[in-house]
Amino acid sequence: MGQKYHAYSEHWPEVDQTGRHERMLRCFAIVLFSRIIGQTALKARLIGNIREGRVPHAQFFLGPRGSGNLALALAYARYLLCEAPGVADSCGECPACKQMDKLAHPDLHLSFPIFLSEKVKTCDTFTADWRALVLKEPFLDAAIWRDQLEGENKQLRMGVNIAADITRKLSLKAYSGGWKVMLVWLPEMMDASAANKLLKVLEEPEPRTLFLLVGTEADQLLPTILSRTQLVKVPALAEADVEQALLARYDDLKPEDARACAVRSGGDLLEAVAMAEKSEEELFVLFRDWLRACYGLRVHEAAEFSEHFAKMGRERQKSLMRYGLHLIRMSLLQAERVPQLVRAVGQEQDFVQKFGALLNERRVAGLREELETAHVHLERNANPKVLFMDLSYRVYGLLRA
Repeated sequence: MGQKYHAYSEHWPEVDQTGRHERMLRCFAIVLFSRIIGQTALKARLIGNIREGRVPHAQFFLGPRGSGNLALALAYARYLLCEAPGVADSCGECPACKQMDKLAHPDLHLSFPIFLSEKVKTCDTFTADWRALVLKEPFLDAAIWRDQLEGENKQLRMGVNIAADITRKLSLKAYSGGWKVMLVWLPEMMDASAANKLLKVLEEPEPRTLFLLVGTEADQLLPTILSRTQLVKVPALAEADVEQALLARYDDLKPEDARACAVRSGGDLLEAVAMAEKSEEELFVLFRDWLRACYGLRVHEAAEFSEHFAKMGRERQKSLMRYGLHLIRMSLLQAERVPQLVRAVGQEQDFVQKFGALLNERRVAGLREELETAHVHLERNANPKVLFMDLSYRVYGLLRA
C-alpha cells in the first residue's frame, strides 16, 4: 500500500514488522459522539438519558475489543460536562469542550492499569501518556497500551493504591461546580484488594459523581461491583461501518479489500486495521500453508512456521489464531450446506469448500478449542516456538484421527 491517512487528513507513521500498532489515529475532538464510528442507536440512547436527567451514578461500558466502548464513554462524559450541549452532541466550543479536546477537564479523572512496582503505585505518572495515546487511538486496547509502556512481558494491574487514589480524587469538590466523572478503564485488571476498596466507593457515592467503567470482560469483575453498575452493552461494529472506516483511513485501499477486512474482523476495528496494514492475503496464506504442513506431518516445515510465527510479534500471532477461528467457522458453515452464511472471499472461498469436506463435529470442536487455548497462552507470554510446534502436532492428531 502507499500513503495512508485518517479521515481528518492527519498522516500515520509506518508500522513495523513486530505487530506493534504504531499507526494511530490523530484527531483531537474524536470523543464527540458525531465522530465515533457506527453505534447510532446506542449514541442516541446515551444522549437521551442525559437530556432526560437519567444518569445512573455508575455505568459499565462493556464491549468487545475494537467496538469503541472507550470512545463512547469519553463522548458521554464530554456531553455531561459540556456547558451548552446540543440535541445530538456536545457543543465543541465551550471551555469544557476545549478541555475535553485534550482529555484534560479538571472534573474528568482517569484510572487505568499500569505496571505496578515499589516506586510506581498510582496512575498519575502515566496519565499524560495515556491521554496522548487515547487521542491518537480511541479504540485503544490493553496490548497497545502495554506496547506504549514497553513492557511486553509484564502484567498490567490496578492495585489498592490506585483504588485509594480514586477515593481521594472523588473527595475533592468539582472544579466547575457540576459533575465529577471518574473513568476506570479495564477495571477487570483490578486485584482483589483494589476491587473491594472500589466497591465501598460505589456503595456510598458522592452527589453528582459518575463512575464510568470501561472494559471487555465482565466475568473478571466482582459480582458485587457489577450489581452496582448499570450495564451499557456496546456491540461489535457492523461490517458496513468497519468497511467505511477503513476506506476513510486509507487513501488507496480498494473497496473489495476493505470489505474483505471488515468481514474477517468480526466487527473489531483494530483487527480490521491490522489486516488492512498487511497484504490482503498474508494471514490466509500463512494459516493455509501451516495447516497443510500439519495435515501432512511435515515436521521440518512445521518447525519453520514456528520460527516464522515467533518473529511476528504477540499481537500478530493472536491475530493469526483469531483468523484461523474465522476460517474454521466458515468451513463448518460450508460443510453444513449453508453457503449463504459463508463470509469468504477470493482464495478463501476455494479453501473453505475443500477444508469443509474434512470437518465433522468432533474435529471442529477440537480445532476451536486448540486455537482458543493457543490464543490464551499467547496472552500469557508462552514461548511461541514451543507453542506452535505443540499446536501443529495437536492439529495433525485432530485431522488424521
